[in-house]
Amino acid sequence: MAASHLAGLVPLPLTGDKTPQRLTFDTVPWPVGGDDELVIEGHNPYSQTQTLILRADDAASVNYRSRVNLERAIAPGPFTLRFALSDWRTAQPRALALDKLTKLYLFMADGAPQLTIHRWYWEPGLTLPTGTVALDLGAADAPRFTGFETLAPGDPRLLGHPTPILRPSGDALIRDGLRNLDGVRLEVAKGRYQLTLWLDDPGEWEYLPHPFERSVLVNDEPIWAEQWQPQEWLRQRYLAGQSREALPNPDPWLLLGAPQGGPVHVTLNHPGGPLTITLVGHSPDAKYLAGVLLAPYPAPTGLADTPVVAGHPRHVMLANATARVLAKQRQLFLEKWTLAPSRPAPIPEKLSLTPIPDASLTLQITPTSPAHALQQASQPVLAARGSQLLLEFAIHAATDDPAPLLVITPPETAGTRLALTPYYSQWHLVRPQASGTLLAPSDQELVEGVAGLTLRAGVPRRLVLHVTIPRSAPAGRYQGNIQLLSQQQLVQLPLTIEVLPLTLPAASKPVGIYVEAPPYLSWLTPDPKPLQQQLAAASRCDLERLARLGISGLSPALPQDEAGMRDIMGEAAGLGFIPPLLAYTPLKRWGGDPASQLDQWQRRQQALTASGLPPLAWSLFDEPDLATLPAITAMAREMKRRDPAVIRAGHFNHPGQVALLAEVEIALFNAGFGADKVDVARVKAAGATPWFYNLGTPRAAGFYLWQSGAEGYLQWHGRMPTALPYDPTDGRESDFMLLGPQACEAHRLSHDLLLLQQAIEDLRWLAWLEQEARYQVDAALLLQRLRDQVPSRWQLAEQLPARIWIQWRQEIEQLAKRLKTLQTGANSSS
Repeated sequence: MAASHLAGLVPLPLTGDKTPQRLTFDTVPWPVGGDDELVIEGHNPYSQTQTLILRADDAASVNYRSRVNLERAIAPGPFTLRFALSDWRTAQPRALALDKLTKLYLFMADGAPQLTIHRWYWEPGLTLPTGTVALDLGAADAPRFTGFETLAPGDPRLLGHPTPILRPSGDALIRDGLRNLDGVRLEVAKGRYQLTLWLDDPGEWEYLPHPFERSVLVNDEPIWAEQWQPQEWLRQRYLAGQSREALPNPDPWLLLGAPQGGPVHVTLNHPGGPLTITLVGHSPDAKYLAGVLLAPYPAPTGLADTPVVAGHPRHVMLANATARVLAKQRQLFLEKWTLAPSRPAPIPEKLSLTPIPDASLTLQITPTSPAHALQQASQPVLAARGSQLLLEFAIHAATDDPAPLLVITPPETAGTRLALTPYYSQWHLVRPQASGTLLAPSDQELVEGVAGLTLRAGVPRRLVLHVTIPRSAPAGRYQGNIQLLSQQQLVQLPLTIEVLPLTLPAASKPVGIYVEAPPYLSWLTPDPKPLQQQLAAASRCDLERLARLGISGLSPALPQDEAGMRDIMGEAAGLGFIPPLLAYTPLKRWGGDPASQLDQWQRRQQALTASGLPPLAWSLFDEPDLATLPAITAMAREMKRRDPAVIRAGHFNHPGQVALLAEVEIALFNAGFGADKVDVARVKAAGATPWFYNLGTPRAAGFYLWQSGAEGYLQWHGRMPTALPYDPTDGRESDFMLLGPQACEAHRLSHDLLLLQQAIEDLRWLAWLEQEARYQVDAALLLQRLRDQVPSRWQLAEQLPARIWIQWRQEIEQLAKRLKTLQTGANSSS
């Protein structure tokens, strides 16, 4: 069994008590190894989360890719970071030579203020009791969990011909393992043991291994088995996190860390001698094993003798070694993933329903008095014919209620009722920064309808009403109401909408999202023909939902075959999406050979052109490394040679990619490239049509798009979960699910998608204002004031509070009401 060579905690020298800290050495003065850890303790005195970076070099480190670079999000207040040294791997990739370390740097991300460092030190890792067998399965050079021994292909204890797997997430025990493993044969002394097996492959990107049937034998006796029907696996495994809400107890370990790796515990009474663990299954994924722990397990004399680990079922009594391993996993998890600080939500004395007129975050809403809530809700919300709007409320409950009664009467007048779709929020932990280590409770996910609504004291629930105004709706005031009954308490508020006698111009710029089909469809339906039908139905459902929401632009989930592409393009054209649609995935899915990619593209391009459908914009590159620019240029020019009418597109996230502007018709760029108004002008000057992508503030896609002069906007992503869709820690990046993890089976979406739709409404109101400003002085004055007030630099725009975007829209709406009132008065007097 592996063990640390450190005698105890070894302090590292500090220069002052602030970042940066630097250590350099010719020879490593400490016997540190893969079983040890680096611990950093300090304090963030600021009110904002900061990013701290640890850099470690060895004798072979010559550049960024050959050293270790680890970023950590540091929430305000005291912090402790813990780094398992066996996880120190370079981007090349290779394990850092711990006996040949040359540098340790601790510093802040660019522009971040200094943090206080109290101390940093080496600490011995895990020591397990005598008689414990602890095996970490994987490649010989893979990360090894502290206290465990590596068990790699070629070891005579392994049975079969396994393949090593290394994933980007998880601790050293669960992130790697052996696939297609028949079993493990050990020699074990007589005794009573607790056997723990880590049986789950965490997956990577959107892929999650999905064995539906598997079992484990010990010396030919079955000790564990599971069998799933596909839909049962979908509900209880893939979507398990859907029902685990992050409030009122946002514990990252309980919600996310404890289930990772799929630990299974079994008690064995072994007579001594060979102990053979056999994995049984019908696929390589069913025979996966990441770790084996065989812990001495004397019969307990009472519960007082039973170790307890947070997040572990109390009915499973843990051996001492098992408890130590699980506690170490918990420690490493919690000292990597930082929970953003947040104040507890207020618990009112009575049930309350509070209007949210300014898009404030739910946790920032204070329950208001019934009289004040009534006063706010009685103010009419202005709307135009053919438009869509949001009415939002916060529900605060005084007591828990598993089944409150919520009744919503849509606004109506003179027999005309407005279409209304209610949504309520659920709380999950998310990564606010896609690749950061900060976790925060978020109620972005909205559930369509009112079925399944629950209330808990201290857990505010956001209620979002999406209202559609028909183009034929009579002008006037529409009245409806909300009634909420919970634990014999009733609250009710009016819904008041004033429809103005005007119709907004149609959306003229493509503003939308990237979309992919739910990844699990291909796992649950192996037969190609039914799968093709399910994928087509899922795509059709997504397109129809987005069209109903008024989303105007799209990068659709395109099949690879010509007929499938034509079907999707035809449906999108019929639903009114503004061309061109972006073909984001096809070129990269046609392999890595440029000649083959070009041939396949040319066939599809010719077929689509012959069909008479609007053209696709073909994404040639996605945030490319600068070294790949010559190859991209060659391919882009060959496409143009083969079809001069081709629309080539590319994603720019770095100023060094500017030379590629000459090779595309549409340039999608984000803040990394430069997203200011001057950058838009620069793209136009190069001859490309400027689109933004992934600016991160959906509502800004309206006013800022207008101010900048960009011609389109796409947001990542409609459906891109990493492995399990409700675990943001199990991949390189967070989950992106603007449309929810499922298509037609369950209607969920992100609040951000509705805000993006409201940005489209902002653009429509701006178009109306520009029309009016041609001949109406007040409209011209307001238009000029907005041009002066809306920032032309993205850094300023993204810092604006949401209420500012709403305020600007309301100024246009109020002007429209005044003008229409004046026109009505003039008409009646004449």
